[in-house]
Amino acid sequence: MSTETDRTRAATGPFRRAGSGPGAVAAARRWRTMAWAWPLLLLTAVLGTCGPEAAAQTMGQLRLVVDPGHDFQVVLDGKHRLQERVLDLPEGNHRLQLWAPTRRIVDTTVFVRAGSSRDLLVRLPYAPEYLEHLKEMKRFRERMWLNKALPTVATAGAAAWATASYLTYRKAGRRLQDDRDLYEHSADPGEIAVLKDEVFPDHRADFRRSKVMLGVSTGVFAVAAAVTVWAYRRADRRPLPVFDDREKLRFEGLVWLPGPDGLGGAWVAGLTIPMR
Repeated sequence: MSTETDRTRAATGPFRRAGSGPGAVAAARRWRTMAWAWPLLLLTAVLGTCGPEAAAQTMGQLRLVVDPGHDFQVVLDGKHRLQERVLDLPEGNHRLQLWAPTRRIVDTTVFVRAGSSRDLLVRLPYAPEYLEHLKEMKRFRERMWLNKALPTVATAGAAAWATASYLTYRKAGRRLQDDRDLYEHSADPGEIAVLKDEVFPDHRADFRRSKVMLGVSTGVFAVAAAVTVWAYRRADRRPLPVFDDREKLRFEGLVWLPGPDGLGGAWVAGLTIPMR
């Protein structure tokens, strides 16, 4: 009996004063289990808290400062096409292919360091096709201006000529009417003779010339106006030069877009953009 009692007391440990028997032994075992479980739980919590921070230490941040900054796109590592300005990337070298409408593709490689942030300054140059398109548009506008300006100037000149002819015609008509009034109311035989032999013939000739000039100038103005309207309509129907953005076609072909099932896919076709 004494040997069994000693074993029980040894098994109960710190609970030997609280009592003896099977209950005390079970309590001692639970205490020992909890003593080992608490450090494990604490270690698990610490690892769970530090996990995201440790993962973040393997990523770096790259901020894209691109000219133009409103409509650029980037292909990352030949796999992803993005429009973000801030990229969170794993440490290492990354290939970036940047493009914007009317600009050339810039292909560069940048190293991203884990846990750090850096800026990438990129100025996208204009595409040669776009510069040639600008020259073509300039030549087109100059031709349009000539096609419209020359008839307009001619019409304005004809209108000024017709206006001057009308003023001359009206002045000659009033002067001839004044001569008639003077002839009817004059009582001086000498004055009447001068009017009849000299003034009337000269003023009638001036009136006839002004009348003919008015008719000619009016006809020229009408023809010039008709030609101007035709020139404007013809110029407006002329098609504008079209900008063929070949860089866009190249950029669209940089990424293969997989299908929903992961097996098929499609290349994205480029578009022709009319630049007015």
